[in-house]
Amino acid sequence: MGLIVIAALCVAAASVIGGATGFGTALIATPLMLTAGIGLPETVAVNLVVALVTRVGVTVQLRRHITWRRVAVLGAASVPGAWLGVRTLGLLPEQHLQPAAGAITVLCGLAMALPTTHHARPPSALVTATVGAIGGYLSTTTSLNGPPVVLLLGRARLPPLAFIADLAGYFVVTSVVALTLLWTGTGIDLPGLAPLLLVCTVAGVSANQLGIAIARRLPTHVFRSAVIALVVVAGLLTIVTA
Repeated sequence: MGLIVIAALCVAAASVIGGATGFGTALIATPLMLTAGIGLPETVAVNLVVALVTRVGVTVQLRRHITWRRVAVLGAASVPGAWLGVRTLGLLPEQHLQPAAGAITVLCGLAMALPTTHHARPPSALVTATVGAIGGYLSTTTSLNGPPVVLLLGRARLPPLAFIADLAGYFVVTSVVALTLLWTGTGIDLPGLAPLLLVCTVAGVSANQLGIAIARRLPTHVFRSAVIALVVVAGLLTIVTA
């Protein structure tokens, strides 16, 4: 019971940030939960379930801001990436996956900080599909599937609510895909984790609403700076706690 409470507190703190930026719940919750002694498989399951439940609500709330074609391409491309991630779990030691994901996260944050043209164009379908596949791979291996898509949307300089809306739609699809593949393709016992998942989901949903309220009041330039800083810091935390 003690670990469940600790996990819920980690998820709640991370969900405020996730609600405010459209992502980041898993990025912050992962190093916190791992440091608290919660295993990587359990952490991945919690992150995916919380992402699914909270992003469904965000998708409904912000549906008018979603670019459905982009979300469809990202989601479809995540399927083969997630499948490959499940296959990887049996080949690479757990301690190698986490620092690798952290390094990728930091690189994404640094790339987001690079200057872009004033009138940024939407990414091509090929680039979008490639990013979706990478995100799918990270979803089943570490649950850190946000940074590649955040980089993609950040470089396109979307308005905050459009950014959050597209990410929410993507997270809904990739979370369903990843959870299905992990349940059928690995030994993870999702029903056995029901108490942990339920408590963390309630904490995540409640805190996420606070984060969304904050997001509606953030100017675009402040929002972009906060996202970049979050990506870099979370990546470093993931490496340090490996």
